[in-house]
Amino acid sequence: MARPSNNFDSVTMTIAVTPQIKMYLEDLTADGMYGCSPSEAARLLIAQAVEQKIREGALTRRKFIVQDGDVLSATAAALPS
Repeated sequence: MARPSNNFDSVTMTIAVTPQIKMYLEDLTADGMYGCSPSEAARLLIAQAVEQKIREGALTRRKFIVQDGDVLSATAAALPS
């Protein structure tokens, strides 16, 4: 199943995981529910973890805007530069 398109451009991050974690990520892609690669599975799991932390109150949901081609927190964009 294709993922929905982003409202914002993606940025690339490099993370290091153990071989065991990579194998678990590969397991999650076996049926396609977590994408078709370990990287896609990791992206989905990170997004789910952030949403969980927002629900738990550990993070505050932000509103984002695009200003001059940059993605900014709406509160940061309101501050004079």
